[in-house]
Amino acid sequence: MITDETAKVPMADSSIEQILSRLVNTARVDAVFGQPVERGDTTVIPCSEVTIGLGMGSGGGPVDAQGNRTGSGSGAGGGATGRPIAVIVITKDGAHVEPILDLTKISLAGLTTGAFILVWIVRLIRSRRSDKGPSFSQLRKAIQK
Repeated sequence: MITDETAKVPMADSSIEQILSRLVNTARVDAVFGQPVERGDTTVIPCSEVTIGLGMGSGGGPVDAQGNRTGSGSGAGGGATGRPIAVIVITKDGAHVEPILDLTKISLAGLTTGAFILVWIVRLIRSRRSDKGPSFSQLRKAIQK
């Protein structure tokens, strides 16, 4: 419904406000902390991580001889993801947090670290070759002779 107040707001600003309000609504407390589950004396509360991203663009271009713009552009995109990260366990003995391990992230971190170490080992081995040029100290000794 268009009112006098919304009619004064340009369409792009109104769309941006709608997108932002939807994204902010995605990150509400209910999205981060799930409904508590009770079993006997134990209560479990699931926790998640919510990530939100938004990007926008625009454009322009030259003006032709008649004064019309010949270029164009525009665009926007956004997204939100959520993943479980932990559960809060509440018992009569107290409360504690049980993390949920993401094996994909752990595997990728291990592969990245291994590749990094391998690259540096190869560089170290190559730097010790005898077919490389003279070292700085060898050059200095040759100049001093």
